[in-house]
Amino acid sequence: MKISKITISFLLVLSLFLTGCETVKDITDPLDDDNEESNDISSDAIEASVEQINLYFVRPADPLTIGQDVELYVDDEEIGELTYNTKIQTIVKKSGTYELATKVGWSFSAPVTGLGGACKYEGDFKFTEKNYYFKIVFEPGLLCGEHEIIGILESEYLDLEADID
Repeated sequence: MKISKITISFLLVLSLFLTGCETVKDITDPLDDDNEESNDISSDAIEASVEQINLYFVRPADPLTIGQDVELYVDDEEIGELTYNTKIQTIVKKSGTYELATKVGWSFSAPVTGLGGACKYEGDFKFTEKNYYFKIVFEPGLLCGEHEIIGILESEYLDLEADID
């Protein structure tokens, strides 16, 4: 089988074009790089200025889960236990991303809470400011429900906290 000079030329140009596209994809606008670097520096400076971060958690009253005590974890370290209509506070030493989790030791399985009762909930949260506020709300599910950790505003936290006291 004989390959013509035109076919070889076409394949050579095609291969040069395709490999050329591979090197062009990393080229970006140089002005944008300067802006991104300055933004990164300023955000690092902000993060470095926060020496400790306060985390506030509240578990509002919920008749569905009145008998469940919720264990609260930050990066697999148990912070404490939230019973029915309680609050808790903890501190993390530096800014960054932390895993927050809730577990229930024993859970009553009923159609209201899910066939398997309450399962473990985990979520990653990035902390860069001084204070964060959360509420723990039970979300029922088919197989099992979860005590979700939801970020809220300070004003909502203070309203929920007032109901506890």
